[in-house]
Amino acid sequence: MEVTVLVDNFSLLPSLEGEYGLSLYLGDEHGNILMDTGQGRALFPNAASLGLDLTAADHLVLSHGHFDHVGGAAKFLTAKGDIPIWAHPEFKTGHTRLLNNKSHFIGCHMNGMAIDHHPVTGLTQITDSVWALEVPADKRDENFLTRPSHLVVPAGNNGEWELDPFSDDISLVVKGQNGLSILLGCAHAGVVNILEEAARHFNTREFNCVLGGMHIGDSSPDFIERVVDALVERFSVSQWRPCHCTGFKAAAAIAAKAPDVSWAGAGTRLAL
Repeated sequence: MEVTVLVDNFSLLPSLEGEYGLSLYLGDEHGNILMDTGQGRALFPNAASLGLDLTAADHLVLSHGHFDHVGGAAKFLTAKGDIPIWAHPEFKTGHTRLLNNKSHFIGCHMNGMAIDHHPVTGLTQITDSVWALEVPADKRDENFLTRPSHLVVPAGNNGEWELDPFSDDISLVVKGQNGLSILLGCAHAGVVNILEEAARHFNTREFNCVLGGMHIGDSSPDFIERVVDALVERFSVSQWRPCHCTGFKAAAAIAAKAPDVSWAGAGTRLAL
């Protein structure tokens, strides 16, 4: 199993574009999976520079419905054609950002009736070596959640808003030659909660790699410390590969307490 970071906020190579977003490509003898598509600008140029044919993907996984993860989906589907799309049933929820007293839709424009949607709930197997993982609301420890006040969803039809519960957040659990790894989209369910849920399903607290966005970059130092302490104390992870929305302060905090930590910018390739 190999995973390639196609899109990230930052690029490791001058030939690749950096873009605020995330896209991962992974594959083995059981099939190829594109996880998220970034905003859409960097996806195909970066894939071409890295020698990857995106139309060889057998599955598309959408970790949640934010624009920086699903924005390139239409372009990908135009090139690929019909393909199973694995996403939470609520991936088209009305994700919105409030800014300067104005609301800005930041969700998914995809027509859910026009795609081959495979709903992800609980632990959902995609291939013989890849599972999509939901963390239900009652399994999310609030001590490890970030709920920014500017990220909201409609509350009824009266123009009111409520905090976004990020109910559509899913991650991937991957079984490779080096053991189990976790691939995160934005970890809106809380990275600690996601690893706890994976540990419960797979009966292990040892993981080869945790890669992806952890959404703790703008959090307080106390919150970052609480999350990082829980991660390094509760789990044994051989490789930490934060990126996208993790934030450099959080990545540095992990690096201060874990042995193998590197930013997984666009161009990162790992054998899982």
